[in-house]
Amino acid sequence: MYSILETGGFQYKAQLGQTLKVPSCDAEVGTEIEFKSVLLVSNGSDIQVGTPVVEGAIVKAEVLSHGRGDKVLIFKKKRRQGYQKKQGHRQDYTEILITEISSGSESNVLDKTFTERARARVAALAKQKEQGVPLTRKEKIAQAAAAEGDN
Repeated sequence: MYSILETGGFQYKAQLGQTLKVPSCDAEVGTEIEFKSVLLVSNGSDIQVGTPVVEGAIVKAEVLSHGRGDKVLIFKKKRRQGYQKKQGHRQDYTEILITEISSGSESNVLDKTFTERARARVAALAKQKEQGVPLTRKEKIAQAAAAEGDN
């Protein structure tokens, strides 16, 4: 099951268990947010297309982290005029995990193990950023296992 949702002026194809980087949302990490502007819902055999949105369709997601994207450089130059201008920009984003897609009576919910794995991955990446040293695959797996053991 998948859906097309709109947020921040962009459209995203959302599937269960997928992580998306959407424009910055005012939500705390760990909270659940709902997207009601769902443009299309498909369950494999049946496709519902909205005009402009599908009535009763909701996509629920959990906020995993907030961050800033890669730097985009803007360079302007006019030849033979001595004019050059260089600017940089980093866009803020919110990383979300799609946990539920529902349309009317149909609803698909993500298994809890997937959410725990996604949380562990985000925690490991945050720890890696703090240290400045990349974690090995073994360390990431150990952290994920420890996180699952705590819950």
